[in-house]
Amino acid sequence: MPKMLGEKDWDLLLRRIKNGKCTPFLGSGTCSENISVSSQIANEWAEEYDYPMEDSDDLTRVAQFVAVTEEDEMFPRDEICNEITKLSEEVTPTYFETPDEIHGVLADLPLPVYITTTYDDLMVRALKSRNKEPIQEICRWNEYLVQRKPTSSDFDPTPEKPLVFHLHGYYKKPESLVLTEDDYLDFLVAISMEQNLLPPRIQEAFTGTSLLLLGYKITDWDFRVLSRILAGYLGRSIGRKHISVQLVPGNVPDTQRENVQKYLDRYFENLRIQVYWHDCHEFAAELKTRWEAFNRATIKKEADTANIDRLKKEYKRPGQAKEEADKVSILFLAADPTDASRLRLGEEFREIKEKLKLARLRDNFMLELPQLSVRPSDISQALLDARPQIVHFSGHGTPTGALCFEDLAGKTHPIEPDALAALFEQFSGQVNCVILNACYAEIQAKAIAKHIKYVIGMNQAIGDEAAIAFAIGFYQALGGGRSIEDAYRFGCVQIQLHGIPGHLTPVLIYQR
Repeated sequence: MPKMLGEKDWDLLLRRIKNGKCTPFLGSGTCSENISVSSQIANEWAEEYDYPMEDSDDLTRVAQFVAVTEEDEMFPRDEICNEITKLSEEVTPTYFETPDEIHGVLADLPLPVYITTTYDDLMVRALKSRNKEPIQEICRWNEYLVQRKPTSSDFDPTPEKPLVFHLHGYYKKPESLVLTEDDYLDFLVAISMEQNLLPPRIQEAFTGTSLLLLGYKITDWDFRVLSRILAGYLGRSIGRKHISVQLVPGNVPDTQRENVQKYLDRYFENLRIQVYWHDCHEFAAELKTRWEAFNRATIKKEADTANIDRLKKEYKRPGQAKEEADKVSILFLAADPTDASRLRLGEEFREIKEKLKLARLRDNFMLELPQLSVRPSDISQALLDARPQIVHFSGHGTPTGALCFEDLAGKTHPIEPDALAALFEQFSGQVNCVILNACYAEIQAKAIAKHIKYVIGMNQAIGDEAAIAFAIGFYQALGGGRSIEDAYRFGCVQIQLHGIPGHLTPVLIYQR
């Protein structure tokens, strides 16, 4: 079986595109049949001029015959340019929106250079349809073109202002067309003798990027000449893999197609070119699908990296070991005195644990073992041992702002705001956020906020369901890479989503 593009080939191509290290080469097969002039005008000329050979669809050879017959080498060029002008009028911006239209697909890619051996301006128009500002330049391969001033020899194209280089000419400049057999031979000689005919940026594309050859057949004149040029440059390149989208020549019997593919695979292998054996429309559709998926994954990865960096910076503690710096430590404290109404503290912890376990950035958080039935002395010990950046307390609060911990008998032991604030002052360089998921905890939160950057408390009584819903939303957002402010808002929204009164009960106090 002939070789096909594997997942590694696609991954390599997409990464090269992402880094701007890929250069598309566009041949005549990139045009849809209804706007392609090559075979259509070749057959018309062959009939009109009584072309004697069998290859009446070979535009290069037929054009040579016409030029000799008319005794005017510009005649076939002018005719081709007039025909392209007519067909171009039929192309509207919507033409490039079709999922398998290769010019539109390529225009969506972040590439600085596009090279074409076609005479049309479809690549330029596709780029403009994407609100880009392409620069056009032609190869000045004959004396007439050399005398005309180029756009610039030192342009520095970007994905927003890419260069479209017309290697074999452009229909608005008939003198630039490489069309007949004589033209191709003269072009090849000129390129061989004068390397500076190709701007430095194009030479860099040949040697320093992966080439994506589209719309060529090995029997095409433009490809045969191009392959000779590339052979010289690729021999000096740095070993990158290239890709060619190929169709088996139409004059090959079906029984021999596989043998021809194997032969061409070996031929291309010498140039480090991997072949994709389909037409451009199939390739364009697959490239579009794969690029969009790759780009989404890349954007997500970059966002995750940015969020992780922000987390590390925001929760950085003095004197941290490296392994500690890679994770945000969360300490869950709970007290449920026996002389107070029972709370669903275990359920709240399970929800927090589950949401962090399912979070996209779960590897960047460490939920410490829960401290239950917490007594006053347990608080300071837990803060010293766990060295958390986030402290979450769940329990009872009093209307005066005290938080209810437990005494030795498991009964209520209230701690007033000033006392708890004094304790957190000792950990102001370590703790970044405190969540007080208890009734009337706003008073306590204001006291602690004098020393801790972010503190969340409740401005009135809050029920179990609302407290748990807030915790769910808060840690979902935190695990998704959102900020403390965002996580607070997600917690309030989660109360609303559960249809529970009290979404305005949580209050965030933070140092500006």
